[in-house]
Amino acid sequence: MEDKNNKTIELPLIPLRGLSVFPYMVLHFDVGREKSIKALEEAMVKDQTIFLTTQKEIDIDLPTPEDFYEIGTICKIKQMLKLPGDAIRVLVEGISRGKIDNLLQEDPYFKADIEEYIFENEEEDKELEAMMRVVLDSFENYISVSNKISPEVMISVSSIEEPGRLADVIASHMLLKTEQKQEILEAFDPKDRLEVLYKILLKEIEILEG
Repeated sequence: MEDKNNKTIELPLIPLRGLSVFPYMVLHFDVGREKSIKALEEAMVKDQTIFLTTQKEIDIDLPTPEDFYEIGTICKIKQMLKLPGDAIRVLVEGISRGKIDNLLQEDPYFKADIEEYIFENEEEDKELEAMMRVVLDSFENYISVSNKISPEVMISVSSIEEPGRLADVIASHMLLKTEQKQEILEAFDPKDRLEVLYKILLKEIEILEG
């Protein structure tokens, strides 16, 4: 199966409101909270790496550690743009899953020891390949009934050969609740991740077909 190579790194942390980031995902968002801006500045001084996790409740302005998930995504900051006022627009790329191992500080920004989860393919797994095909078929069905995802997405997704990456990229294109996204993020093992995603796909298709 797949070998797990974990390491722990110290990173600034930002809790996001209403956003979940997956590995391999590129997205931009606006940062306005002073604490989050300080975390960004710290990341830029180091190696542009930051840990992004999601708030459990979107309406909390000043989250404490109890208010955000301990599992999120280690990201690379690709670009920062100052907006009118004090806000900053950030472009990030998800690199890998991470889990808060130890919260080091809360002020002037969140900083934590993050355990990075990396899986490497060791050998072919027929069961995994079959699962990838089933998930791809279901995603194609999801695209056809949702009418909110470009059919071109299916072409790019079909070329992905790594099972964990396939699940993450598909999840990043779906319109899901925060809890569903978090469930996929928390599935560290690629086979588990595909199974979680498959169940969510079937449920969403059923809802859309009504």
